[in-house]
Amino acid sequence: MGRHTYAVPFTIPGEQVRVQPAPRPRADGVLPARLVEILRPSPHRVTPGCRHFGPDQPAGAVPCGGCAWQHIAYPEHLRLKTALVTRLVGAAVPGAPAAQAMLATTPLEAPWGYRHKVHFVFGNANAGGRRARLIMGHYARGSRRVVAVSECPVHADDGNARAFALHDACVKAGVLAAESADRRRGGVLKSVAVRVGRRTPERMMTLVVSDDGDRALRGATRRALGAAGTATALHVNVHPRTSAFVFGDVTRRITGPERLRDEVAGASFLVSPTAFFQTNVDAAEVLVELVRRAVPDGVPVLDLYAGAGLFALPLARAGHAVVAVEENAVAVADGEASRTLNRIPPERCRWARATVESALGRVGAFDTVVLDPPREGCSPAVSQRLFAERRPSRVVYVSCSPETLARDLAVAASQGYGVESLQPVDMFPHTPHVETVAVLSRRRAGPA
Repeated sequence: MGRHTYAVPFTIPGEQVRVQPAPRPRADGVLPARLVEILRPSPHRVTPGCRHFGPDQPAGAVPCGGCAWQHIAYPEHLRLKTALVTRLVGAAVPGAPAAQAMLATTPLEAPWGYRHKVHFVFGNANAGGRRARLIMGHYARGSRRVVAVSECPVHADDGNARAFALHDACVKAGVLAAESADRRRGGVLKSVAVRVGRRTPERMMTLVVSDDGDRALRGATRRALGAAGTATALHVNVHPRTSAFVFGDVTRRITGPERLRDEVAGASFLVSPTAFFQTNVDAAEVLVELVRRAVPDGVPVLDLYAGAGLFALPLARAGHAVVAVEENAVAVADGEASRTLNRIPPERCRWARATVESALGRVGAFDTVVLDPPREGCSPAVSQRLFAERRPSRVVYVSCSPETLARDLAVAASQGYGVESLQPVDMFPHTPHVETVAVLSRRRAGPA
């Protein structure tokens, strides 16, 4: 019988377990398997901090898919993630340095409450008989099935309080989720996001609905805001389509300012309800500090995939002239509003609304580049234009995927770049997610 690689949730490397394999492998050849019994547990196994985590759920219940590693002691989280970065990059770039010990952004003894953007999805459950009942929670692992939760300890407490107050008010009003099991009327709720200012007292709730004409929902939101303490802002986002995107195209401000204000590394940021901004603000501050230290004093900087200016604004405040490249119009508008709030002259920090591929063909020469691509990493066109054609002396690569980081660093190495350092940061405890700041320097003219 041949050897197989199995993917077994809720286990720890080194444990002896009994599993039940799935009948077919995944596309990558790995065979999914269900944990049946732990024969010899790891010394790093701990009791999960959330009642909804893991396979030991009440009869008929399924585990929440929001976390994957709550059964592992937190110091072991950090070691495993550091080792993963070292292994993947080392295999792709022989001679690359080992990753430095991962930086925690929460207390080691309490890695909870770090998500300053709280997000829940809505579903409907059969409450007995023909009438459905609204539930709120997260998706089960690998599915779109909503698992109802009564707690979420990785979220900020204040955000949880507001979201659960909304849920309770909607249940009392008889409001249902958009995929309604109630034949008499369709539901409207899809999800709710509550952003909690980390350095400010501001709060912003964004309710995603399929239709904003439901009177019962309007009354429920008013009662929820009173029960949880008045939110700084309430927005309703209308998203009638079924898609993988959280938000739709139309957002209405109900009360409060258009944007939430928060601070990272001394810079003030204005964040729109549907814009991307780092979920863990403490970790974002660590990333900004690492990038600032890696950029030589006073040099102009090209910031690629700049978003709303997480790196661009602090670098501009530190004296650098920055061109921030970002294609998302909402992010650019937020970045320019934040630049004004920070009293940074436009010539010190300028946004170029464009794809990175097109911008690299027309922006001026820069010797230092900050590169913060999405999870899929750099496209072949970006890698070619950056590392083979423009060839800056220094690239600070902020990665949210060790796999694509290793792939892109191998491309850079083939064009004469060396890896100076790898610093992983734990942005999302209890998940396998890894953020890494890699510093690259040009060591020769081009490929050998």
